[in-house]
Amino acid sequence: MLNYIILFLTISLTGCKEINSDTKKNTIAVDSTENEYSKTLKQREQASSEKQNDNIGNLISTISFEVKTDNIKDFKNGFIPYANLEKPEQDLSRLVDKNETVIKDTAIEIIIDYPLTNAYKFDLFSEKGFTRAHLLKEISRHYFILYDEEEKTATIKTIPIDKRTKMYNRNETNGKYGVWGHDIADLVLTEIQVYRTASGQLVLTLEIES
Repeated sequence: MLNYIILFLTISLTGCKEINSDTKKNTIAVDSTENEYSKTLKQREQASSEKQNDNIGNLISTISFEVKTDNIKDFKNGFIPYANLEKPEQDLSRLVDKNETVIKDTAIEIIIDYPLTNAYKFDLFSEKGFTRAHLLKEISRHYFILYDEEEKTATIKTIPIDKRTKMYNRNETNGKYGVWGHDIADLVLTEIQVYRTASGQLVLTLEIES
């Protein structure tokens, strides 16, 4: 009888060790994956901040976006140096020089390349040119369009925010644009660069921060 008891305890302890070992291996594997993704994100963020667009054409102007604020604790000069892309309507009433015509041309192309593996491009037309408010609303609208299209064409879906554990950043999806690192809620528009191509077309690139 004693021998059976000893045998049972030995099997039980061995089983526990194996379970603990497997759990540890799984934890290490998850942590390793998250660390690798964080490292990749940092590299992509760095590459994005250093990108050059000289091949597009001649840089003819830049358009800044500032929003008035009463929060002088965080913004001592009373201006937030960016505009919200997820809910632009919240910033429009306080957007500095929102109705100023910053582009007089009637046709432009806008390139969105952050945080994307493959750029998204779209054309805008306006007989009266373009104001800051107009540009902000259209850029926001197209971000929602491309994120929706990304989700529809991806087989690796976005992990919902409430189901993300240690990794808060948006996981990379494999849809048409290959969105990585950030939800729309993370993104703000700080500046637009306006280029004139050799053929005379106006092409706009965006300075997006997260």
